[in-house]
Amino acid sequence: MIEIHAGAWCEALAEGREKQAEAEWQLIRDGAQLAASLGLEVHAGHGLDYGTAETIAALPQIVELNIGHFLIGEAVFEGLAESVKFMRAAMDRGRKKAQRA
Repeated sequence: MIEIHAGAWCEALAEGREKQAEAEWQLIRDGAQLAASLGLEVHAGHGLDYGTAETIAALPQIVELNIGHFLIGEAVFEGLAESVKFMRAAMDRGRKKAQRA
């Protein structure tokens, strides 16, 4: 198993650095494909929010997202049950995109 650190991608997106975000996204995609081709289970985490979790969940190689820090932070404002519900919905939308591809 490996975990892809998505923090640089998420940070670049949040700061509007589109060129860097695209380069980081390509590294994530390539890394996920390579790891899966080697028989590794692929996880991702660090910096993910609802939007980025939806996007990265669309990668068919990603089998787990590590999103606990974000969820707990959101739970302070929305409640844990609502935060989990919103994240599950984002991940499901991403998975549906992967199935259509």
